[in-house]
Amino acid sequence: MDTVHSNRKRFFWFVNLVAIASIVYWLRENTSLPEVIGQLKAIPLKGIFVAMALNFAVLGVYGSRLALLLAARRLPALAVVIIGFGMNNVLPFRLGEVAKLGYARRFFGIATPRLIAATALEKLMDLCALLILGIVASQLVVAPYLNRGVSIVAMLVGGLVMALVIAFMVLARWERSGRRTHSWIVDAFETLRAQKNKVRIVRLMSQTAVIWTITVASVYWMFSSVFPQFSLSDACVLTLVLALAIAIPSAPAGLGLVEAAIVAYLHQALQADPNQSLASALTFHFIVAMPQMLATTVILIKAFFDRRGLRT
Repeated sequence: MDTVHSNRKRFFWFVNLVAIASIVYWLRENTSLPEVIGQLKAIPLKGIFVAMALNFAVLGVYGSRLALLLAARRLPALAVVIIGFGMNNVLPFRLGEVAKLGYARRFFGIATPRLIAATALEKLMDLCALLILGIVASQLVVAPYLNRGVSIVAMLVGGLVMALVIAFMVLARWERSGRRTHSWIVDAFETLRAQKNKVRIVRLMSQTAVIWTITVASVYWMFSSVFPQFSLSDACVLTLVLALAIAIPSAPAGLGLVEAAIVAYLHQALQADPNQSLASALTFHFIVAMPQMLATTVILIKAFFDRRGLRT
């Protein structure tokens, strides 16, 4: 098992190094650092501040949704959400999701099995929202890669749904046979079963819709402030592209892949200048990642001293 894990890790490192090397080569051939710096200075501050405010707002809705899934208080749920995003910006291969489990249990008393189940449901709802977004965007924009992206999301949704169905079937068989079930498995499935309430389902669906509406609005506001021809349909497509790029296990914060995805789309769809595209990509990545990292630092420091004070 350790050998398989080690080989997988080496494979991810190799793929990421190749991808980053390719991106660096393309940037070296097509962009100029002084011009990128000049374009960074020219980005409208209004677009930056509005996009940042929208990103803060979407974190609040994420926290509210997790609180509903866990039947927990909103502030601890929001803190867990922020820690997850913040640690993904620091750790490679999306290991922030794993770190989030440990911090949630240690600082906020949220059981790991319950949070794993809630996270699986979050991923399923987000993938369904992205699938709908991709289908809508495919009717508005002609892009060969868009259909492939929609197909990938559809396969992910189908795979996750199938995994949940199989897991429930196995658990039901165990319960009928009278076999002893580990308590952590019971906790996880009880969290899943608790979501069957119709009112709760409607609220979860509404919150997911709000999350992705705000996300699209953030992308639209940021890039339309730089590129006047950037449309709402472009924002839908770019949101889908970014979601897929971030989902790939890669360097911390998806560094390199996110910028490459944005630059590639802007250059292909809008024939935008590579220097201007890179400047806007770096700015957008910064206003998304930096507040999450700062907020995570504040939360962890406060939680650490709160626990230390309690022990004293």
